[in-house]
Amino acid sequence: MSRPFPILIVALEEPKRALALGGVLARLLQEVPNAAVTLITRSDSAALFADFSHIEAIIPFDWAVVSMAGLKLWWQLRQRQWGLLLDTGPTLWSRFLNAKTRAIAPDQHTDEHPVITASRLLKLEKPELPWLHVAEARAVGAEFFLDDTPGEEGPLLAIAPGARWQGAQWPAERFSVLATRLMNEDGPLKGARLLILGHESDREAATALRMAAPKARVIELTGKLDPLTAYACLRQADVFIGNDDIWLHLAAAANVLSFGLYGPSDDRVEAPLGQNVHILRTPRHFEEIRAQDPNLDQALCHMLDLSVNRVYEAVQTTLTVSHQAPRLP
Repeated sequence: MSRPFPILIVALEEPKRALALGGVLARLLQEVPNAAVTLITRSDSAALFADFSHIEAIIPFDWAVVSMAGLKLWWQLRQRQWGLLLDTGPTLWSRFLNAKTRAIAPDQHTDEHPVITASRLLKLEKPELPWLHVAEARAVGAEFFLDDTPGEEGPLLAIAPGARWQGAQWPAERFSVLATRLMNEDGPLKGARLLILGHESDREAATALRMAAPKARVIELTGKLDPLTAYACLRQADVFIGNDDIWLHLAAAANVLSFGLYGPSDDRVEAPLGQNVHILRTPRHFEEIRAQDPNLDQALCHMLDLSVNRVYEAVQTTLTVSHQAPRLP
């Protein structure tokens, strides 16, 4: 048996950015059969990688690197000779760790997408799009949640109406109107079931959305799922619509036909990548919104000029084209 090849990955980033490592991590585990990966990331991001069975250790870290906890962890990491060190930060740790191969992000700010950055640092020929490993038990659990509409069939429309702050949240009543139109008798998702996802803090937005479909066709999971179980559920969806939040990135990683609604976020860097991802921006560019709200913290919604008609037409057109496209063998 070959000796383990120790790999250290440091990604102290929020979940939607840490998710960018999904494809890269899978590629490393595939190409280095004896890889022994240690992943250091935020605790809310660590849960995304819980089912990667070949990760030797996942270390949740929510403190500052320059702190007593940071110093203690750094000292532990120094006791090992790493075969590969990948640091997407970068962090101060990387300057003082032993590694044969180092893939360290540049210190200066860059507008490069995190998926492209991680793939470039590892000198991959093309960007590795994110995906996550799901254990069989979790997949079975997801099926249990989706069986919440006994006797009901039809496509599965997933919507996450919440957002990390009100400025980036498309009004909840517009999600409700949109869902109703999509699922109407003359809509492109006639007879669909409605899957509602979100954080516990998104319950108010979810309440408005529940009214868009008969109770028997609604699967309300707001605040009930961890992101990885939500990802397992999203793999069964036909369409996803949501704001710039983790749920959109999970849907894209699950290769669902996804529509992301953007305004006060730079979609060139923040939006997920993928062939099935469609980004719908407000008429204003990110720079225009940033000029109005420099710190992106004002108590106003920047999504009001994105109309229901525009989103509906984008979904309808895309579904029509995809249904007409010939299936590849």
